[in-house]
Amino acid sequence: MKYLDSENIPCINLSHLQEDSPEYNTAVLKIKSSCLNPGFFCLENLTPDMEKMIDVTASHMEYLFSMEEDNPIKQDINVTGKSNTYGWMPMFQEPAYEPGTIAHLESFDFGRSEKEIESKNFTKNQWPNITDFRKDIRSIWSEYTNVGMLTLKAIAKSLNLPVDFLAESCKSQDLSTMRLLNYPAVDPSAIDKNNVGISAHTDFECITLISQTAPGLELLGTNGDWYKASSDNKKIIVIIGKMLETWTNGLIQATKHRVHNREWQRYSVVLFFGVNDEIIIKPLQEFLNKDQPSKYNAISQREHIKNELSMAEKNRDDISKGS
Repeated sequence: MKYLDSENIPCINLSHLQEDSPEYNTAVLKIKSSCLNPGFFCLENLTPDMEKMIDVTASHMEYLFSMEEDNPIKQDINVTGKSNTYGWMPMFQEPAYEPGTIAHLESFDFGRSEKEIESKNFTKNQWPNITDFRKDIRSIWSEYTNVGMLTLKAIAKSLNLPVDFLAESCKSQDLSTMRLLNYPAVDPSAIDKNNVGISAHTDFECITLISQTAPGLELLGTNGDWYKASSDNKKIIVIIGKMLETWTNGLIQATKHRVHNREWQRYSVVLFFGVNDEIIIKPLQEFLNKDQPSKYNAISQREHIKNELSMAEKNRDDISKGS
């Protein structure tokens, strides 16, 4: 096993994902090879509007996360102990994806829906009382969504699926979530293997888009090597989620990844592309044959998220109880 720098992660020019680009077919082939090895890739040369909104978002994150935890702005949207998971989550409340670990981060989470009444299928968004926060963060959601839809179409094309299959399957975004994450600076002498930024795990959805302002994110390649993701927040890391792994019957593997906290602060913007609620995910016929029978049980996106979070929350609660 080796540790490789971000220069070893394949990068693709975002403009090449436009279907009318002369470089489109080349980009699609590169996406296919990247999904197989190392199992992820990054997008670069973002649009000026997106780069501007990334900077605006970073400013909002710095303002929100610099507040003390007892600040009323945070407390008004504190989700600790509540069924509503959209809002602000304090340090050490994140579920633990590996038993015995403590996640050292705080977050602000929200979803697509702007419904005012929480229900079985829709979690109400809660917004901090910060000037232009809601408007600007909604804009970065839209920018990431546009990039994600282009990416899903290119991945589908690379797998010889109908080009709109993945994008249409994630179009509703009812189960998509954006997270603004703050990983604090940690005294190097206090860093240990159990008190992590976030422990190694795979994401529950179809794909995930990630940017970060400082080093910390590490990705496990299909070759067994760990890759350090770029700290340039104008590059978007694209990783594979469990639903895409299931659809392809394991041809493409969900990306195991983790964050190590260091002596510097790190902000990250993440958009998880969930599959539409009504779809049951199971291996597609295109990836099945007599030598490759189905390896996965059929499941919905909502059920998979519920199952995985339940285990991770138990891990977290076991630590807090000292068990």
